[in-house]
Amino acid sequence: MASSTDNSANLDLTTCSICFETFKTPKYFPCLHSFCEGCIKTYITTTFVQTKGGVNCPVCRMHVSKPQGVRIEEWSSELPTNHILVSLIDMNESKLGQKLCMPCSRENETESASSWCINCGEALCKLCERYHRKQKSSITHKLIDIGNYETTDLQRNYVDIPCTEHPDKNVEAYCRDHSAICCMTCAFLKHRNCKNVGSIHDAAEEMKKSREVEDFSDALQGFKNTLDAKLQYTLDNLHEFDKDIEKMKVDVDTLFIKLSNHLSQLKSDILSKISKIEKEVRPEIEDKHDEIKCKISTIQNDLALFQTNMEYAPPAQFLQAMEKLMEQRSILEQFVNEESQKLKEIRVTFDANEKLLEIEKAIKVFGEVDIRRTNRTDMVRSTGKQVDMSSVVPNLSSEVIVQFAATGIAVLENSQLLLSNCGGKSIELCDHQCSSVLSSLSLPGYPCGIKMTSDTEGAVAVLGHGLIIFNIKNNQITKIKEIRTNVNRDFVYHQGKYYVGCNKNIAVYDSNHRKVRDISVDNNVDYMAVRDDTSMCYTVFGGRKLYCITMDGTPVFTYSHDKLQYTRGVTVDHAGYIYVCGYWSNNVHQLSHDGKLQRIIFDNLPPWPRCVSFNKHGDKAVIGCDGKVLSYDIK
Repeated sequence: MASSTDNSANLDLTTCSICFETFKTPKYFPCLHSFCEGCIKTYITTTFVQTKGGVNCPVCRMHVSKPQGVRIEEWSSELPTNHILVSLIDMNESKLGQKLCMPCSRENETESASSWCINCGEALCKLCERYHRKQKSSITHKLIDIGNYETTDLQRNYVDIPCTEHPDKNVEAYCRDHSAICCMTCAFLKHRNCKNVGSIHDAAEEMKKSREVEDFSDALQGFKNTLDAKLQYTLDNLHEFDKDIEKMKVDVDTLFIKLSNHLSQLKSDILSKISKIEKEVRPEIEDKHDEIKCKISTIQNDLALFQTNMEYAPPAQFLQAMEKLMEQRSILEQFVNEESQKLKEIRVTFDANEKLLEIEKAIKVFGEVDIRRTNRTDMVRSTGKQVDMSSVVPNLSSEVIVQFAATGIAVLENSQLLLSNCGGKSIELCDHQCSSVLSSLSLPGYPCGIKMTSDTEGAVAVLGHGLIIFNIKNNQITKIKEIRTNVNRDFVYHQGKYYVGCNKNIAVYDSNHRKVRDISVDNNVDYMAVRDDTSMCYTVFGGRKLYCITMDGTPVFTYSHDKLQYTRGVTVDHAGYIYVCGYWSNNVHQLSHDGKLQRIIFDNLPPWPRCVSFNKHGDKAVIGCDGKVLSYDIK
């Protein structure tokens, strides 16, 4: 690379925006941003996306398509050279002193330049000049003595630009009718009927003096002044925004501490009362337990005496012993009868404050964070609410080919994707575009439905095996535990419990992964989703309906449609809309909260969509099909 530039310069046109050093063979994109040939080559080869067929400019992000027939590795050399920058760099270097050979500099060698190649726009040492004159590709290039290059007129007049129509010829003419530069062949053939064709030199001088160029310069300066003011405004906005964020965090922490302290005191009070009751009542139960245990011991002793006397005692001793045992029997019989009537079960109950019980239902959020977007001119205010899912338009942002059927998808908080790789018997953590796998976890069977149960913990249903509980930390998936159950394809997690879809029932497991009950249903449950706090939805393997039931199994509604064939994956977005995949109809239906068709929001999908998932804001949707993962921006 070349020497570093002076950072104090406000705008240095000779500095590459990738390496931040003086350009080496500057090449430019259609957006006119220039880069070193080596820098842009590295950028292209590392960021080229096959499905998009090009790259984005590193400066302005404009998409640049790769020319047909050009290999990625050769694309940078095919880009046009910015001869103006070459001349500008060389003028600067000539003012600084001795000019160095450019090819040698690229090899980190220092050699004084003796000539200048007009066609390549490069300074050459004597050895490189000899090779330059011998090579077939440069044998016709015009070389001048390096001392003559410092002449401004030479720099302006000797920059040859090849014609786009005839690469072996340089442009010499300018057609004012078409606003195009061309070679003399084009001038005689393509522009022979044009009335305003002249030399490049005359056209350039005329344009420099025109009102159009003056207006252009004034307009650019005006744009810059306006954007400078807006730039300062955004800096001020960032400062104020950061202050708002910090204040909100302090306010939230203060409120949380206040509530926590109050609840902690209430908890301490009730626990003290419970301890007092325990100390008073437990001895009573223990005393009764000891008394009964003592009587049982007496009975066991009497039985032993009775059996011994029956077998071994002489007649007189037997009669005497039986008389005493009969007396003991009367006492024991009286005790048993009395205890049967007096014995009471002592239990304690906790009746929570009704207002505390209502907190969970009454308080759904800790507070509201309102984003205020204020236009500086008309002071329009935006509420900053989440996406309105009733009228959004999905825009396909990526379509990634995968070598498996994605049978389950979860969109994480950071937009990363969790995929169930059915054929590979694994789950995979991918980047937000599903273009690279960050980590994976091998499974004992075929994975299907996958969901996050917290910010870092999740579970996946393994067909016929059970649920695998895992966590994600530092982009690594680690197995925690498993729940062995005859799961079909999916489960839901609601209020600390796992509801697992099985044949003719939904098995419920508590937070300790212990089965607590079964919910009977009429079908073999396939994919599942929580609808709200009191209900859930599920599909049936091979069926054409979506079922909604309460958390205890009571039917709420059933949905079917002619254009919904073979229901599979189901999910619910942040706004309460329900989405169900049509495996054979290749679509996704959007339903209202009460099960009415809102619209077929995704149609004509690639074959066999199995699952659909949204991020929590509702502005991104991901659909898993056979061999493809589709990502949509929701606007």
